[in-house]
Amino acid sequence: MKIEDYYQLDGEQLQFTESQASQFAKSIAGDFNPLHDVGAKRFCVPGDLLFSVLLNRYGVFSSMQVKFEGMLSANMPVLLPETIDKKLVLKDAADKVYLEVTTDGDRVTDPQAIATLTKEYVQFSGKTFPDILVELMRSEGMMINPARPLVIYTDMALELSTTKLLAPQLTLADTSLAVEGKKGKATLQFDLYDNNTLVGKGEKNMVLGGLREFDEQTMGGIVEQYQQWQREYRGVSA
Repeated sequence: MKIEDYYQLDGEQLQFTESQASQFAKSIAGDFNPLHDVGAKRFCVPGDLLFSVLLNRYGVFSSMQVKFEGMLSANMPVLLPETIDKKLVLKDAADKVYLEVTTDGDRVTDPQAIATLTKEYVQFSGKTFPDILVELMRSEGMMINPARPLVIYTDMALELSTTKLLAPQLTLADTSLAVEGKKGKATLQFDLYDNNTLVGKGEKNMVLGGLREFDEQTMGGIVEQYQQWQREYRGVSA
């Protein structure tokens, strides 16, 4: 994965075309959310693409917390400073905030280790739906609204015990879904290994809205539609 292919950086002005953001979502993250389709009415840049650019720009810190504040449209410039000092607020010229990242500790400096960790996280994150979320919703007897599915990526965190990484690998450790009325908070916890040694932990959090009683047939239809989008993109027959 060459992350530079998926964004444009002019000095400290960062922006993404629809084509770049959509291709990253589908070909790298395996994320077929319609919001990342070229021409979508409410098109937005994937949060994982923003996170990947940050890692490429600043490196991976031993402690990182990322909070997603808003949906970034294509061709909307945001300021990406050359250096980061503990905290970065990614915003546009109108001071609209899209992302906040807080860092601490030492940094991973090896470019290959950073690239590998980035790809590991993005591909893990891209499997959220349907691989992980559907089973979580089934276990709680609740599901998203099939007519207006609302799943918002809110924040993530990463903690490393060492910054000397060679070939990091990320694995799912635990999942949970806390339901309160028509809303739910899904948490995906992961472990990070390097040469079979546990070197870090992290989590990804999402908010689910418009929850209703789980219906197997309806959810099956949602999953089938999603898988159809995957097949169409890859040119694979049903």
